[in-house]
Amino acid sequence: MLRRSIVVPTVLAWLAWSAPAAGAEERRYPGRVITAAESAGAIVVEGMGPWQVKNGVTQVEHRRFVVTSSTEWVKLERAPGIAPSGWTRDFVEEALPRWQVKPGDWVIVTFESTAGRPTALKIQRWEPPGAEP
Repeated sequence: MLRRSIVVPTVLAWLAWSAPAAGAEERRYPGRVITAAESAGAIVVEGMGPWQVKNGVTQVEHRRFVVTSSTEWVKLERAPGIAPSGWTRDFVEEALPRWQVKPGDWVIVTFESTAGRPTALKIQRWEPPGAEP
């Protein structure tokens, strides 16, 4: 369990920061879903960035993102062989029905801040190997 708690955030961070952002103001935030409220049009994600330690304990933060009708929802999966990118076992995206995330799911939220409101442009859900469906 400890290994997964270290490996999963590391993989999500690598995914979030290895691909270039499409726009200068777009950013990515990886973490676990705390709440996904369609009625409120928002998703709250728990992550560990920016890295902070207080009294020897790593601090996590909760970030709220506004979800709009234009927010793209996708599921990330490993390609069984060579992916369209040309890389073996690279991540590929598959369409995901809106709001098909639940607390505990690992996500990467691509967002931009407009008037101080982080608005989700894309939500990518990823299930680590061995995770319960």
